[in-house]
Amino acid sequence: MERGLLGLVGGIAGGILLTGCATMPNVQPVAHWTMSDPAGATVLADTSGHERTATLEGGVQTGAGMHKNAAVFPGGKEGLATFEVPPITIVTLAAWVSVTGMGKGDKPYPRVIEWGGAFLHVTHEQSGGLNLTFNAGGGAWTSSGRPFAPDEWSHIAVTYDGSDVTNAPVFYVNGGKTPYAAGKPPKKPVALRAGKGFIGNNGAHSRPFEGLMSDVRMYDVVLSPGELTALARRTPEGRAPKAYVSVVQDGLPVIDISGKTKQHVVIAPGSEEIYQGHATTLLLPDGKTMFAVWCLEHGGPCGPMARSDDGGRTWTRLDDTLPEGFSKHRNCPSLYRIVDGEGKARLWVISGGGRMGRLMSEDDGRTWVEIPPLVFHCGMPFTGMIRLNDGRTAAFGQRRVEGRDQGVVMSVTEDGGITWSEPRVIAQYPAKNLCEPFVLRSPDGQELCCLMRENRHTANSMMCFSRDEGETWTEPEDTSWGLTGDRHEGIQAPDGRWVIAFRDRALHSSTYGQFVAWVGTYEDIRLARPGQFRIKLLHHYGSPRDGYGWSYTDTGYPGMELLPDGTIVATTYTKYWDDKRRHSVVSTRFKLGALRVKRFWR
Repeated sequence: MERGLLGLVGGIAGGILLTGCATMPNVQPVAHWTMSDPAGATVLADTSGHERTATLEGGVQTGAGMHKNAAVFPGGKEGLATFEVPPITIVTLAAWVSVTGMGKGDKPYPRVIEWGGAFLHVTHEQSGGLNLTFNAGGGAWTSSGRPFAPDEWSHIAVTYDGSDVTNAPVFYVNGGKTPYAAGKPPKKPVALRAGKGFIGNNGAHSRPFEGLMSDVRMYDVVLSPGELTALARRTPEGRAPKAYVSVVQDGLPVIDISGKTKQHVVIAPGSEEIYQGHATTLLLPDGKTMFAVWCLEHGGPCGPMARSDDGGRTWTRLDDTLPEGFSKHRNCPSLYRIVDGEGKARLWVISGGGRMGRLMSEDDGRTWVEIPPLVFHCGMPFTGMIRLNDGRTAAFGQRRVEGRDQGVVMSVTEDGGITWSEPRVIAQYPAKNLCEPFVLRSPDGQELCCLMRENRHTANSMMCFSRDEGETWTEPEDTSWGLTGDRHEGIQAPDGRWVIAFRDRALHSSTYGQFVAWVGTYEDIRLARPGQFRIKLLHHYGSPRDGYGWSYTDTGYPGMELLPDGTIVATTYTKYWDDKRRHSVVSTRFKLGALRVKRFWR
């Protein structure tokens, strides 16, 4: 285990010294809020001369900062400053920000500024650092490679000429240019309309900024690198800005088996044109017949399926044998085997995308038929199922419960999956976005544990428990750091330990965004203990060159199967090759007892 150090290096901004040919802009901004307004002010004065005074709402306070030249945005949904913006095609946006949280909006994307079809917001997608996303006329780009620090003054800026769709924005952090993901260009030249503009939120009150903001500027020209360097010379407190150095602070030892390529099986290779995404698997009771199903593109159309007759070593594609309508299903298909009260087993493929589409097989997957979808409004299909002690089967999914935040729901079938009860909410939590549940049973068989993705990605994952077969559930609580991730899926090893795979979202993790597994006992889960260790299963080569800002975390929806000899087969979609080929469906094979953990110090 490697332990990094937190470094905030004074006097240097991302490797760019704030000296040399840096001159203050000699053009007048179209709006400039210094935020040096006195405490208790109800407006932010515009010093540009254009009288674009910004009206404060929702508890935004002035008179903050060492020199009283900052405004405090509390992070509540009503907090913002409203102003009138002119029509604009060429723009430079610049501001000093100190981000103390990601706000209480429906997603953790707090706005710095928004108006007439454009916005600049902060993202917290990397391990500890902050980035920027700029959108104009439907084009969208995210900065990468030079994150800035939370809880520290940082100067952020973006320049953009919307007169030509081939133009791209230029991001600046603390006066230095920062790379960006290739992004999505607008379909036509951008002419941003006049009207209402918002500082620290959007008009729908769903993207509130949390922290300090100062010296917000809008120009109708592209400022030069030297001019932006000059704007970033001193923080509102009069100091040189500090560069961000990422933190690596693993809470568990990590065993890295991702380089053991002889243990890998590429089930479906991606290409420069084809993205194989979001795979799940199912092992039949014979211990060797395995199915895999996935979609094309990120949450895109279904269609692919494969079968292995040798425990996942070799695979045969079944796409052409499936019902024609399956290609119209969408979004992360899942595989399940459900046995009804009379002992009849059925295989199911359940997909999302509005309603739950379904394929069914009554002959162990030799033939499949499409049956009417479940009329449950959903984006995702069920992601967890478990057989109850009375012979029924419970399924677990998600739905919107407040704004855009989600809660976890439970539904029950008594006839092997043909019909299901109306889903009911079993877990929700204030300012948490709970989804993609996985449910497992305690060693004594008397308790169900539901692990849940927390989709704001600012804290640990969550869990809740039931000791009456799902009739009632405890209030959600945090998992341990090591179980923090997206889309948990696990198996119980022969020695009783649980091996649970997911996309790593544990803050400050050395494997953040990678396909990992946590290893520990049920009691470790139940008591939120750290567990024993984590495994890096496969390496994901997602990067900004893939064209979207969250590419580095675009992996980790798993299938987990245990073969009779103790081999674990972990399958996911991942950017397997470090080149232009897109995502592939890949599995890795290992035995828990063969792993060796190096001594771990704290």
